[in-house]
Amino acid sequence: MNKIKKIFLILALIGGYSCSLQLYAADKEVVSTKKERNHITKGNKLYEEGKFKEAQSQYRDALEENPASIVGRYNLGLTEIQIGSNPNDTSATAKKMMESGIKNMEQVANLGGRRPDLASKANYNLGNVAFNSQDFQKAIDYYKKSLRLNPEDDNARRNLRIAQLKIQNQDQNQDQQDQEDQQDQQEDNQDQNQDQEQNQDQNQDQQDNQDNQQEQQPQSLNQQTAEQILNAIENKENQTRARVAGQNAEKSRQRNRNKKNW
Repeated sequence: MNKIKKIFLILALIGGYSCSLQLYAADKEVVSTKKERNHITKGNKLYEEGKFKEAQSQYRDALEENPASIVGRYNLGLTEIQIGSNPNDTSATAKKMMESGIKNMEQVANLGGRRPDLASKANYNLGNVAFNSQDFQKAIDYYKKSLRLNPEDDNARRNLRIAQLKIQNQDQNQDQQDQEDQQDQQEDNQDQNQDQEQNQDQNQDQQDNQDNQQEQQPQSLNQQTAEQILNAIENKENQTRARVAGQNAEKSRQRNRNKKNW
């Protein structure tokens, strides 16, 4: 088994293409020419040698000879996808090559009535492209179309299941992430409430300290204020003493009058 055929045996799950992504040999379609078939045969040989750009040129020549060649368009699309999927080439040219390959493969995929075998493989290939782009829902749709055209395609059925598991894992991961985000939000709210309580406690402590400081600090009086207070106290005491003395004098006079009456 040569290197190219080994690539075909790699599952889409690890970024390659499965064995069902095989080239089609030139056959006698409804409309076919000898030159067209020769170009396809040469293109297939170049493809198997890993000379994809040279193979692409041969398939284009085949389509020039017969624009209705389904085999030529299928093989051209497969080759362009192979060139565009080179991980070492991220240029705009490679991107356009991939887009062209997908477009050619879609044209074949839509010809289920004329060539259900090729249409099934084309849908399968498009499913692998979508899978490798992590568009698992689109991959599932393509694999289902492939199986409707060829229910016995085990590769399509296996890759369909893998894509479905990917979707399921994504949903589970999203649910878990949502729960974690909700928990983080609750913890943030709790932290904010605790911060508010701490701030309130700190404010209350500061207020208590201020009150204590006010109680502990005696008011200082200047000399003038002190003298005024002392004078007021002394005057009040003098008034009290005078009132008491007057009361005592009155009592004494009353006693003397009582003695004279006796």
